[in-house]
Amino acid sequence: MSKIIIRAIEAPDVSAVIEIQSSSNEAAQWAQQAYEGLLTASTAELAWVAERVGRIIGFIVVRRVADELEILNLAVAPAARRQGVGKALLQHALTRACAHGVHNIFLEVRTSNFGAHRFYEAHGFINAGKRANYYTSPVEDALLFARSLPELSGKINRNPVLASRPKL
Repeated sequence: MSKIIIRAIEAPDVSAVIEIQSSSNEAAQWAQQAYEGLLTASTAELAWVAERVGRIIGFIVVRRVADELEILNLAVAPAARRQGVGKALLQHALTRACAHGVHNIFLEVRTSNFGAHRFYEAHGFINAGKRANYYTSPVEDALLFARSLPELSGKINRNPVLASRPKL
């Protein structure tokens, strides 16, 4: 299997990201303009793509606020699933977050997305609550997952703040 390359999203990647998103019902379904907005330097949101042999096979979008990171969207092309792509994207985001002083990471997952529950739990996230009617099309509750990252001192913040996060 060829090496997975993780890099910042670029304008030519947007159509591939939309295609992956469209084939991933469990992923947040964003408009093309939302991804194009990630290309500007003024955004607080960051996006990376996973590439193998010149083809985009996955993506992750995050938002950083102070010492917290929220994973907004992550999806892998159906043909590339269960090959470490999601893990590579998540590890890249966690590594970057840790290097920039992030202590806590949050994300929401549909209650019916058991594969995502297992994936995030396997990577140190815990179920930290529920958001009623969070999703639309169809309406569904979200489970809030949280994880702390080691601080630069080597300590682990074991009590992530689970209150509402500030909006960027």
